[in-house]
Amino acid sequence: MKRMKTILSGAALLGLLSLAAFGQTPAPAPAKQTTKSSKAMKPSKSDADIQADIQKRLSEAPKLKSENISVSVANGVATFTGTVKSSGAKGGVSSLAKAAGAKSVVNNITVEKPAKPAPAAKPAKKP
Repeated sequence: MKRMKTILSGAALLGLLSLAAFGQTPAPAPAKQTTKSSKAMKPSKSDADIQADIQKRLSEAPKLKSENISVSVANGVATFTGTVKSSGAKGGVSSLAKAAGAKSVVNNITVEKPAKPAPAAKPAKKP
């Protein structure tokens, strides 16, 4: 009888240990969704389409339409050249190009330095 108690106690202890070990095993990770976001599903624009969109946005932007800015697009990279009157106008083209679909921007725009005022004429000294 004593031997039977020992075997049953051992079996119960083994069962508890195996349940405890099973409880600590992490659950399998949920399967990843294979659907892509709607943004990734959009077909990419051609270089000509991106360039046309940028030029349209430049002509519609109140602070940029009077500036001397040129743009070219190759492999999704928009390259700006020209001169502007303020650094704000120079910085504004990057966000404009990204909104038009450019992958990256090369900004070669220079900011014009304001002309120095001519020195004031000195009054003639009285003798």
